[in-house]
Amino acid sequence: MDFSQLIFKILYNENNMRKFLLKPKKSLGQNFILSSEITKKIVALAGSLENFNVIEIGPGYGALTREILVHNPKSLLSIEKDRDLVKHHDQLLNEHQGKYRIIEADALHVTEEELIERPVKVIANLPYNISVVLFLKWLNNIKFFTNLTLMFQKEVADRITARPNSKDYGSLSVLSQLLCDIKKEFDIEPKEFFPRPKIHSSVITVNPLPTPKFAVNLETLTRLTRAVFAQRRKMLRNSLQNITNHAETVLENAKLSGNQRPENLTIEQFCSLANNVECSFCKSPIAI
Repeated sequence: MDFSQLIFKILYNENNMRKFLLKPKKSLGQNFILSSEITKKIVALAGSLENFNVIEIGPGYGALTREILVHNPKSLLSIEKDRDLVKHHDQLLNEHQGKYRIIEADALHVTEEELIERPVKVIANLPYNISVVLFLKWLNNIKFFTNLTLMFQKEVADRITARPNSKDYGSLSVLSQLLCDIKKEFDIEPKEFFPRPKIHSSVITVNPLPTPKFAVNLETLTRLTRAVFAQRRKMLRNSLQNITNHAETVLENAKLSGNQRPENLTIEQFCSLANNVECSFCKSPIAI
């Protein structure tokens, strides 16, 4: 262990972070990982990084960053919104010149293709307050990425990975699993972070598919699932009446009785429904 790694190990525990480092900014959803064992597990899930360019979001003080660099990626780009934290990466930049760079930017408003070349893997402890919106942004351009290893709030990870007939199943589940193979890998307790969040976290792996599992207009599917899951306790027959004037015809063409609730439908059934529904309601912005 070199001197810089020793200093990092000393600082990176909850008591010393509280004494010596900047106060985390709640407005930016900052919760820093304390355990090197967890960072090792996260990076290992991404597979080999050699010959891959890697994106990290919200690197904080660099716990995950350091572990990524240990695995020798072709390059690593960290995107950090907090200017004060960007300054803390000077040593890493010096140690890994030509391989590591960090930019001060909002990950929601960058265009990844302009910053980094394929093949690209994403490894990130996502800020809680932007995680869903950021993931939806990536889903809209999912073919750009080879795989993504992501930490979310457990509640969000449960929604992404949920199966039909469960309370967490919703629009986010349908869209994510239509486009990717997704697996929930492990949960993380609040004690492993500084500051300690009030909720648990989960790590998932996301492997984009060459093509969606079923043919469908993604915009129509997105707006359809959003509309029916907004009334998830209603039967489809009733919720579709707010979407189309031909609910019975749509249900018949999709080979559905209309007595199901949204959570009972498979992804394939949602795609069939979307392929048969009129898209006259598709005017409001996507939001899940």
